[in-house]
Amino acid sequence: MTDYPELIYWLALMNESHLKLNVVKPIIQQWCFGEQRTLAQLFELSPWEWATRFGLPDEEANRAVDAVKRLGKQAALVGQWQAQKIEPLIRTDPRYPKRLVATLPAAKQPLILWARGSLSLLQEPGVAVLGSQTPDEATTDLINDVMQTLTAEEINLISGYGRGLDRATFETMLATDGGRAVTVLPMGLGAFAKSTSKLEGSVAQERIVLVSPFAPDTPFQEKLAEARNLLIDHLALALLIPQPDEEAQARGSAALERGLPVFVGLTDTAGNRALIDQGAYLLTDAGEVVEMVQQAMIDTVFSEEETLPAAALPTAPAPAPAPAAPPSTDADYNLPVEEVEPIDSEEALEILSLGGNVPEILRKRLKKEDEDTHPGAGEAKKRGKK
Repeated sequence: MTDYPELIYWLALMNESHLKLNVVKPIIQQWCFGEQRTLAQLFELSPWEWATRFGLPDEEANRAVDAVKRLGKQAALVGQWQAQKIEPLIRTDPRYPKRLVATLPAAKQPLILWARGSLSLLQEPGVAVLGSQTPDEATTDLINDVMQTLTAEEINLISGYGRGLDRATFETMLATDGGRAVTVLPMGLGAFAKSTSKLEGSVAQERIVLVSPFAPDTPFQEKLAEARNLLIDHLALALLIPQPDEEAQARGSAALERGLPVFVGLTDTAGNRALIDQGAYLLTDAGEVVEMVQQAMIDTVFSEEETLPAAALPTAPAPAPAPAAPPSTDADYNLPVEEVEPIDSEEALEILSLGGNVPEILRKRLKKEDEDTHPGAGEAKKRGKK
């Protein structure tokens, strides 16, 4: 069997086996995530081994094994996508958004994301602005202020490029010098490229990355927007709802239940009052949004590292796992509990820097907290360096 990149085996199993996604996903989760093996190794199994290991009927097991005969077809398809500068990211790819791995239940994580543009933006902090209404003048002014402040602090926008406030905010961010965005689409990237070329300049300038959980030729459908919205809400470190509508309120409520910061406009509506009662903040100060995003970065950086897969899967079968710990109702989210010594700002900055650039406002905030806790410590360090 010809050697292909791991991506090709994933595509073959998903596209050529004709197994339903709710059958394929548990197989990949068990084999790749649970047993830390490659799908290339999975295709070395016999139909009988597929059937007994995964509980498949004989017909489905035979179709899964036969999918390996069409690896070349999938490789050619990937070549076509890459010629369009579309990059498929399988769930084990280190470029796959870490935040989705950390916050989405495994069953809801897309096995493959298709992306086009600056892939590094997928790992950077961002906020989402929800709402389908056309913004009024006061909201427009507020969004201008918020986007300028976020850009200055190297915080991006997570957008769905939808009608109304979503689109207006996206355009405001791109009109801001240095503004950048992650744009999650409810259609395939190839189909989107056929519908508009308006964003080509921003893609080429690496100011945006277009992302879709759907294969490139998938046409727009309203029902796909729900899956798109789920990714936006889990990629964002905060949700802003300047003008409430029913859908935005439901998404805001779900985010608050997960502990995500949510900001609502000043309009006195039943929806806003309900979100405030649930813990939402009033959207009055762009600086407060930045502070909450930076705090969310601190709160999530360690949990993200705990839930990330290995950078690369082993090429040989992994040793038998140790006996599993007793099950927990929140097993996906629990972190090990251990007593550790408190760390100061310098140590915190060093740890956070391992994940990439630390925004300047976060750096200043950590140093200020250290000086407030230990007055004179900053001067002592300076004298020690002389």
